[in-house]
Amino acid sequence: MKQIACLLGMLLMAATAYTQPTPKIKILLLGTFHFGETGDKGKTSFEDLFSAKRQREIQQLTNQLASLKPDKIFVENEPSRQAHWDSLYNQYRQGTLDTTALRNEIFQIAVRTARKAGLQRVICVDHIQSLPYDKLEAFDQRTSKDSVALRQMATYKLLSLPYPYPKKTKKLASTTLGEYLTYVNSPEYEASNRADYFVYAPSSGYDTDYTGVEFITSWYDRNAKIFTNILRQAEPTDTLHIVLFGASHMLPLRHYFQMHPYFEVIELADVLK
Repeated sequence: MKQIACLLGMLLMAATAYTQPTPKIKILLLGTFHFGETGDKGKTSFEDLFSAKRQREIQQLTNQLASLKPDKIFVENEPSRQAHWDSLYNQYRQGTLDTTALRNEIFQIAVRTARKAGLQRVICVDHIQSLPYDKLEAFDQRTSKDSVALRQMATYKLLSLPYPYPKKTKKLASTTLGEYLTYVNSPEYEASNRADYFVYAPSSGYDTDYTGVEFITSWYDRNAKIFTNILRQAEPTDTLHIVLFGASHMLPLRHYFQMHPYFEVIELADVLK
């Protein structure tokens, strides 16, 4: 009888554990422009980064991010560069790092936030994978000289429709950094990225040529690997992660996190109120 009671108790505990909802890790997707230390297509002029005004804005931004008490901050550098960022971070914490030349947003936002939040490091999770821009350009050059190809492309009639999304309007020069990053992470801004990948890229190709599709799948493939690198670092006890990457990564990363049952995406606009 005692054994039956113990068994029933264990079954009850198992059933209770099964029905309890698993707490989700909040994900702040912080899409950014590159502050200048890159040759990336997302590079934005930020000449006054080290002005007193901009440094005050970064101070305020990193204070707000640190107040969220993130468990981990993920950044756009490949894991092979982890030792490099660990070294810079340790120097920064010890006060021996010359910060006047560090234009990289990884330092200006992620490292400064991590120090305020008491984290041991920022975590490198990028996966370098070039998108086949050259194939898109080669297709455009080829079809511009080939009348048959041009007639084939004419079957992609949706390109004759008006541009479906609002143009990017806000400029960094006329806003605060916080305001500009809120805009970069807004549905309006994301919509223009959707146009690049889902409206125009598929038009590169006709018949059995899927040049544009190769471009889209390569983009999703790279970000799936970034997402997986983040998953490999996540722990069940984590409550909040910050993912600092170029804004063009946010659309697929948002999709992956929203599809995962143990994550909940939160919006930058709600954080920087």
